[in-house]
Order: sequence, then structure tokens, then C-alpha cells
Amino acid sequence: MKTLGIYLTAIALCVAASPAAAQWTRVDAVPSGFVIAVRSSGDTIVVGTTTLAYVSTDAGASWHPSQPARIGVPIQSMLVRNGTLYVGTAGLGVFASANLGQTWQAFNDGLVGGFLDTQLDVSDLQVRGDSLYASTFGAGVYIRGLNGVDVWHHFGEEFEPNQASNVRGLAVGGTRLLAAGGANGSVFFRDPGDAEWTLSWLDNVGLRPGLEAFGAVWTGTGWVVSTGVGHGVFSSTQGHEPWAAVNLGLGLLNSGTLTTRGHRVFGAFNRNNDVVIAHSGDDGRSWDVLDVLPQAFVFRMTTVGTNLYAGRADGLWRRSTATVSVPGNGASAGLGLAFAGAQPAAHDVRLRFNMPEAGNASIEVFDVAGRRAAALAQPSLSAGPHEVSWSARELGPGVYSVRLTVGQLREVVRLVRVR
Repeated sequence: MKTLGIYLTAIALCVAASPAAAQWTRVDAVPSGFVIAVRSSGDTIVVGTTTLAYVSTDAGASWHPSQPARIGVPIQSMLVRNGTLYVGTAGLGVFASANLGQTWQAFNDGLVGGFLDTQLDVSDLQVRGDSLYASTFGAGVYIRGLNGVDVWHHFGEEFEPNQASNVRGLAVGGTRLLAAGGANGSVFFRDPGDAEWTLSWLDNVGLRPGLEAFGAVWTGTGWVVSTGVGHGVFSSTQGHEPWAAVNLGLGLLNSGTLTTRGHRVFGAFNRNNDVVIAHSGDDGRSWDVLDVLPQAFVFRMTTVGTNLYAGRADGLWRRSTATVSVPGNGASAGLGLAFAGAQPAAHDVRLRFNMPEAGNASIEVFDVAGRRAAALAQPSLSAGPHEVSWSARELGPGVYSVRLTVGQLREVVRLVRVR
């Protein structure tokens, strides 16, 4: 099971768990322990643990466990549609319950074809139209129609050739489906009628080993992707290039998960010894840190009304977001740099960046040998987002590094120059 390393990390953190921040309270009706999956639909909240599903149909006021049968393995993903609860498990595929967890039936017809049964290790579930989609840890994505009689079918052949069969999350925005797959800086999108998935590189250039997308959300006006290994988040208005990288300034990140409340995004970013809860009011371009929870690990989050729910390694926790407001000055928790225009660039280049606080900034361009090819000073900038344009006509064709420096912080993106 691909999630074993994450579970072991969560266990280590919970050995010496310290009290959570005062604004978080544990939902006592759900036992303390791994809560791996959390999902909401209206006032219905569904929660998955290592063996059971828990359901609330009144916005968290009361809860009941799935009865009488236990799933028996960790529930990694959940979805409610038209009163039916679907769960994706770690190794037993998909189960369905027409009575919100009172009785279950296997929902695996056609779910075959993964190496070592990885098609049964279901990481996420999504609905688009009348189709149910399942992403897997090792076998790509599957689709099954929900109207009439149907079985699962493998959905797309682009993941394996791009070393991206390990798909951690799915997101739907309008009619577009986005898949967070692979560990080389890749995501994939697919619209209705498309014959295949289209690969999109988060760094706007190409392969970036070690950059793994953990999940994505659609805010109504843009896409936000969470990543690990210190990179933070990426945002895009279309779900493809150009992506804007936002370094949250949180140091080494092990994983992250996102959820939305309207156009607002809430993120949980797991580090070695804590988790940082942050909030964005502008489609992920700038962030405020809300809480730092020592010795905690968050698997998934969801929002119901003004409450934020977090499935953690030590149970289900809840926090009010009623007083959380959009930052008045657009300030961010960290430095960000991205191309506002298309890549590769022919002549004019537009860069979008974020200042974590007011101050001076410098932008330098280096060739592959490390020689400085251009420089652009940006003095006395305010905190928040900025955009600058400059001409790359004096640069020869090739690959360059563009470095933004603000105080002790640096962010680098790659520029491909063509004639």
C-alpha cells in the first residue's frame, strides 16, 4: 500500500501528541485514532477510519458508525451521491451503501488490471456528470457509469508512460477533471469528449523529479494544487500552464491537503513534527497561517458551513472559520514566483511574484553555466502580489534560471527562450 509511509509518519507524531491549538476541538463521537477520509455534501459529513465509516446528516450535531458490517481495511476516500455512500479502501477496492453505512456491497465489477492489485488501492473518488471516477495508488484512474448497469473501465493510458500511475487525488472544476499523478511535477487534465488525458507540468517547463502533487481543488475561478517536499502550492486559472508557484515559507513539507469554502481555500501542510493550517482568499496566490499544531498529522479536510473539519492521526477535529477573513493587504506566508505569460518565451516575459512583506526585490537571470545574463531591480515594493515585464530579446535561445531574491528568501523558476 503506497500510503504506508504516511501512516507510519502519523504514528510517530502521535506518540508524544501535545494539546491542539485552543480553537480546535475533537469530535468525541468519532473514536480517537486514524481518520483518513473526510468528505461533506450539504449537511452530510462522512468520515473514514481504519475499519469503519462514521456519518452525520445534521452538519456534525450527531454521528453514527456504519453498521453492522465493518469494511475491515483503512477507508482512504469517500463520496456521497444521491443518498448513496461510496468508499475507496486500501486494498479492497470500492464499497457502496445505499443507506449511508448501515449495509454495504462490494462495488468492484471491472476494477481489474493493476499490477499486484494496485487497482484496489483507491486514493480518491469524484463524480462528474453521471460518472464515478476512482484514482488509485499505482494503477491510474478508472471510470464507472452510475445510470443503469455498468462496470469499471480503465480511464486513460497517459499515466504509466509518464511514470504517474500513482494518482493521489482527483478534482472537478466545471466539466474539467484534474488528476494529481506522479512524482515529477506532473498533473493531468481531461475534458468531456477528450480521447486522452493531457499532461501539464507544474513548473511550466518539464520534468521536475521529487515534486509530487498530493491533491487539487477548484475554487470556482481557479485551481490550486498542493505538493510536498517543500514546494508548497501551485495555482492556475485554467488547470494547466502557466502555473504560479507559491513557496509558503514553511520549510520542508511532507504532504498537504486542501479544501474550499466558497472561493476560499484552506490547507493543511504536514511537516516532520507539526502541521500548519493556512488560508487563502485569492485562489491560492497568497496565504495566511491560521494554526501550527505540534505533533499532529492531517490526512484530509472538509468544510461544512463555517466549520473546518480535519481528519487527523488522532481523530476527527473541528474548528470555526467564521472569523477568518481575507488578508487586507494581500500579504502571503511566503515568497512566490511564476510566469504570467506563456512558456517558452520568444520576446517579452511577464513575471508574477508575491512579497511576504514590504521591501526590496531583485530579479536575476542566469544561463546554464551559471553566468548572470540579466538583472532587474525592484526597489521599495509593498507586501502582496506584483507583476513585472521585461524584454528577453538580448538572450540567446536556451534554458535560463530566473531568481527572485527578497532579503534572505529566494525563489527560482526556469525560463525557456526561443526565437
